[in-house]
Amino acid sequence: MRVRLVLLYLVVFLSFSQGARASGFSILELGGRGAGMGGAFTAIADDGSALFYNPAGIAFQKGLRAEMDGFLVKGNYHFFPSATPPGTIVPKGGYDGTVSPKIQFLPAAYMTTDLPGTKWTLGFGVYAPFGLGDNWTDFKDSQPANEKFVGRFAGTRGLLQNLWAQPTLAYSLTDNMSVALGPALVYTHLLLEESILNPLADGVVFGKTLAPLLLPGQDPTLAGQSLGRLLPEGRARFAGTAVAPGMTAGYLYKHRRSKTNFGASWRSAVTYHVTGKASFAFTSPFPLQSFFTALNAPTFTSLFPTQDIKASFTTPNTLNLGIANSAFKKTTFSFDFVFQNYRRFKEIPLNFSQTQGTATPPELDFFFNFHDTYFLRFGVERHLTRNTIVRAGYYYDHAAAPDTTVGPFFPDNSKSVLTAGASRQFGNKEVTFFYQGAFQQDRNVNVAANANNFTNGTYKVFIHLIGFGFRLNKGGTTIDTNQ
Repeated sequence: MRVRLVLLYLVVFLSFSQGARASGFSILELGGRGAGMGGAFTAIADDGSALFYNPAGIAFQKGLRAEMDGFLVKGNYHFFPSATPPGTIVPKGGYDGTVSPKIQFLPAAYMTTDLPGTKWTLGFGVYAPFGLGDNWTDFKDSQPANEKFVGRFAGTRGLLQNLWAQPTLAYSLTDNMSVALGPALVYTHLLLEESILNPLADGVVFGKTLAPLLLPGQDPTLAGQSLGRLLPEGRARFAGTAVAPGMTAGYLYKHRRSKTNFGASWRSAVTYHVTGKASFAFTSPFPLQSFFTALNAPTFTSLFPTQDIKASFTTPNTLNLGIANSAFKKTTFSFDFVFQNYRRFKEIPLNFSQTQGTATPPELDFFFNFHDTYFLRFGVERHLTRNTIVRAGYYYDHAAAPDTTVGPFFPDNSKSVLTAGASRQFGNKEVTFFYQGAFQQDRNVNVAANANNFTNGTYKVFIHLIGFGFRLNKGGTTIDTNQ
């Protein structure tokens, strides 16, 4: 029976698993109760989502428990450029970007069981602590250049799907104290899309190499600047997958007399070595097409062939510290401090496999150079009745992206997030709902290096999350471990 439950849970989970942006590209809303409390759940950790928030919490949970949480996310991005190429038609409300797809469903699944007669508890969780999905391609390649998204040469679509499969073993050191350790197998899918042959940047470099063929005897530097404006606009798509090991650990202490809990957890950094494909497409016709045909010059399809690529990048490690107190009648207050060393996320270097006789370089770097970041998370939970619980919270998310990185892939800034939620218990079952509204500070960017990509300007973002959870405890008549 337990094996069938596990298999059913995994089938349901994996059939819906997608990536989403929640906070930067960190996702911290992977438990319905914790998300309703602003994510301040490290020192509580009394349901299956403890495998994400603090795995030591499962040591205090008896019987076979199953949980599934999920949320729908809808993000609204608006970009108002401070400068554009002459003749550009900017939409009245700025350029609109969305999460990709426009509404995403992101689930998490957890199962735990104590090992009878021992101090050990076994758990297994599948969740996505990192995810990214945004899309600025509200144009067709056949449209005139002055109608397309002005920042398309810096990126048009980014997707990061990240999935942790984590078995965990927790041990009760005493009646009040537990520890846990969980190795993980981590899967990721990365996709980056952008326009190429920017007439003010890489198009000029490419035009310079064509100058001796198309304009012999002319200064190649000056000729390249002219030819760069006459080349076809290209679209590049880079996609790949990787599997890598990860690790998580947790500690939880309960001071019964003061009804105060202290918790800490850690999730390792993971380095991915991605293998995948690069593909290219170009507008046709283009101004120089007749010259290329007359000279029997190579086609752009042959100059930029579909080919194998390799890439690597690192997601940061995460440290959670939390305290919770339930001394007030029927009410619990909690606070978490979360630190992530995003300095590990410096760049994504792409290595191409076909460089001889083509125009693809040996390596293309996407530089990000993120800063370390932190979150301050506050929550409160109150039992209105024995079976009805309400909760609310707030958290502050400190921006990780520097000005030079802000653009279509990361239109980010610091956020203030308000949360609310409620649960209803039915014997050994519980249904939970929550909502989060993320208010991002407007981000004004003016970086000289971004001028040719036209990504300087103001970014405005607001993100809605509506979530739910379902818990089942096969080991008793109540789901609430505090009762």
